[in-house]
Amino acid sequence: MHPSNRTAHFLSSTDYHGPSDSAQMIAHCLRQQRQPERFADASHALAELQYLAADAVRSRDPQLAMELYLDACHDAWKYFRNPSITGASANPADPDHRDTAETYNASAEQLLRLIRQHLQISTDDAIHLPLTGRRLTLEIPSPSRQFAAEAPGEFEFVSDYRVLNLRTRHTTAGLGVPVVINRTKQRLPEPLEKYYTSSMTFPGTLVLSFPENVARPRDIRLQLFDPRESENMVIGDHLAPLETDISTPLARQLSNRDLSLLDTWALIRPDLAQQIEGLYMVQPYDPDRIPVLMIHGFWSSPMTWMEMFNDLQADPEIRRRYQFWFYLYPTGEPVAFSAARLRETLKQVRRECDPEMRNPKLDEMVVVGHSMGGILAHSLTINSGESLWSAVSQQPISRLRADPETREALQQVFYFESNPSVDRVVTIASPYAGSTLSNRFTRWALGSVIWLPTRTMKLSRVLFEHAPERSRQQLELPRTSIDSLSPKSAILRLVRGNPIPQPVHHHNIVAVNRGRNADTWTDGVVSWKSSHLDDVDSERVIQAGHSEVVRSPETVREIRRILFEHIAQIDRRRIPVIPAEHAVRN
Repeated sequence: MHPSNRTAHFLSSTDYHGPSDSAQMIAHCLRQQRQPERFADASHALAELQYLAADAVRSRDPQLAMELYLDACHDAWKYFRNPSITGASANPADPDHRDTAETYNASAEQLLRLIRQHLQISTDDAIHLPLTGRRLTLEIPSPSRQFAAEAPGEFEFVSDYRVLNLRTRHTTAGLGVPVVINRTKQRLPEPLEKYYTSSMTFPGTLVLSFPENVARPRDIRLQLFDPRESENMVIGDHLAPLETDISTPLARQLSNRDLSLLDTWALIRPDLAQQIEGLYMVQPYDPDRIPVLMIHGFWSSPMTWMEMFNDLQADPEIRRRYQFWFYLYPTGEPVAFSAARLRETLKQVRRECDPEMRNPKLDEMVVVGHSMGGILAHSLTINSGESLWSAVSQQPISRLRADPETREALQQVFYFESNPSVDRVVTIASPYAGSTLSNRFTRWALGSVIWLPTRTMKLSRVLFEHAPERSRQQLELPRTSIDSLSPKSAILRLVRGNPIPQPVHHHNIVAVNRGRNADTWTDGVVSWKSSHLDDVDSERVIQAGHSEVVRSPETVREIRRILFEHIAQIDRRRIPVIPAEHAVRN
């Protein structure tokens, strides 16, 4: 047993000359703890010695180890609960007190590991330690939408994982044991369950909280905090920061190997990808937060946003004001068909989230689109008029020889109006004037391997058969998304000719990683000329390739700036301004 230099110094400075026996050293520190001027140092030494003693016996006597770990937590808790002789409280995030906080955190985690091996953790029944009968009661001080009070879900320790698929691991120093909460479905079905990811996880922090002025309390609270809602906890008469990790649970949620193939699958086999297309929420829907809808681009999937999402959710104000939604669609399909289903999906989500259409938060939506996703985002804010239909037919749609269901499906693709819920749009590396990807060879090559859904092929066949034979060769009917990215495609002509109208705000991000001047600048897929826009609220050029731009720290900073600008403008709308003539000087 080898105490730290700090504890060894305390023992020698308080005239301990006994053997290196944990029981005798602990007894000595207990006597020193009764002296107010030595209380803090004695509490630290006690916590450390009891932790070391527990480690020494845990393999042969886990029940005794549980008691010692709990005692270590209690003495570390007292260190932070009681102010020093100067009246100041110790901050567990402060380097001067960090070793005590780490002793508390390590003791709590080891205790919980032993409890999980030998006992049951539940909100229904208290945990009884076998030797002393002391009770630990699990409670959730502030139930959140992430985990309900009666069924928080199974948990895993953050320390069991290494984060490999995220650039930054966002953590804060404090007290507690960071855990990954695996969401459990509630007893009553959630109306929006179909939009939730199947492996939804949440960050959590477990804290052992002890009552005041009790030398050896028999009832201890095991509190579960949601670090996205609470950054601090109450200890004594002051607040102390929680130890948190909000990145590892996200990385755990993304660890499914199948997700790494989703982008290629959605490109080559959109006929199969249609089974999983739609809107996904990585957190339960919250009516008090503004949605940020993120739409991926060509040959991509929602996974492309996770680096940005991880960095954005690390900001407490963004967590407080926003919720993030992700749209997945088969990127092999023509853009007009994907846009139609996006519109219908958003209408359906609105009906299910807000049947009476009274929630103003849902009318403050921010839509962020990368590459082809930016074209989809733009299309949500404009009216189609006759532009798309006139590209495929010279006759009114009402004269189409088709059953009512097919005619209605075509109506949804080629005729649409703006979505009034979209308040702000961010387009990133979007090919407004087309992409070099769309050339004769790639259109032929991908057209020969992409399997379109039956529904899309049926509508295309109806249009082809409806056209007079002499004009079928000139029919502007895109077969795949690559055709939609041609500068001559009807959907690109529509969005180019119809800037996002006010009062919707539009921010544009252009990626550039090669070229000598504006005439040759490109991100490797989309040229600066194609992505650049004049009629926007802001435009930022970022040094990055086409795919890398969404993961660029500079792009994340720009999106963060835009989100803060958005809530600032919303707050100004809601604050009533008193006219000058009504103001009265005191």
